[in-house]
Amino acid sequence: MSETTCTLDDCDKPVKRKGLCYGHYMKQWRYGTATPAHPSKRTDLAGRRFGSLVAIEPTGSRWLCACDCGASSVVRVGDLNRGTTSNCGDRAEHHRRDDIRYAAAHDRVRSDRGLVQQYPCIDCGTAAQHWSYNHDDPDELEQEGLSAQPVAYSIHPEHYSPRCITCHRRFDVRHANARRLSDAVQ
Repeated sequence: MSETTCTLDDCDKPVKRKGLCYGHYMKQWRYGTATPAHPSKRTDLAGRRFGSLVAIEPTGSRWLCACDCGASSVVRVGDLNRGTTSNCGDRAEHHRRDDIRYAAAHDRVRSDRGLVQQYPCIDCGTAAQHWSYNHDDPDELEQEGLSAQPVAYSIHPEHYSPRCITCHRRFDVRHANARRLSDAVQ
């Protein structure tokens, strides 16, 4: 080594003072040694619970977490500490209430399955415009509609199909007529 580079091994920066480069000189001045050993800033989160998640092991700057629903996910430490992530993210499994009304049920379908315009009508194949309830849910719910007739709906998105407006109306009329007929027979 020459007199113009830092005296520490593996450092080829120019000397500032006392045979050390600027960075090593400042560490010597601040900590009393040119090569201080700092404790890890990483906190061990293993076994800690964050909402529905339990931290298992670190994966780089993130943590592998097990969710109460049985799924696992990799989550940033900051999101766990702030509480912005408290489950695996499976919307069908988490944050679902069973006491929702007609409009919220349709919002749930759009949230889970996307915009209906991305699908063709299940009956005629043209562009779909509505998510139509199939009336095949054994736990069917009803809400008073604008007319005297109650409006049937389901809280489960799998009981809805994409339909164009015309096919949606035809489907609902056929279902209402079949229901009236079965009520008349009984």
